[in-house]
Amino acid sequence: MAGAVRDTVAPLTRGVVAHRPQQGEPASGSGGNVANEAYLVPRSRVREFHQVLAGLTGSDTGVRVEITGPWAPYSFASRPAEGGAA
Repeated sequence: MAGAVRDTVAPLTRGVVAHRPQQGEPASGSGGNVANEAYLVPRSRVREFHQVLAGLTGSDTGVRVEITGPWAPYSFASRPAEGGAA
């Protein structure tokens, strides 16, 4: 399901960063956290992005999609590759 979410919203985003799935207290609620992704969405597409995600949560898959944010720009930063220039 996480891959389906990513594929569905990809045309509405400028970028995505996959973070480590949350465990314990940050992932409150029933079930387990299977994906923790930050999407960079242009302001003009935010409403559509939310509507598309709301449509995905209406299915009977047993999967819950939570929308949080907006998040700070560092959510889209990543560490340089090993041996890369600093």
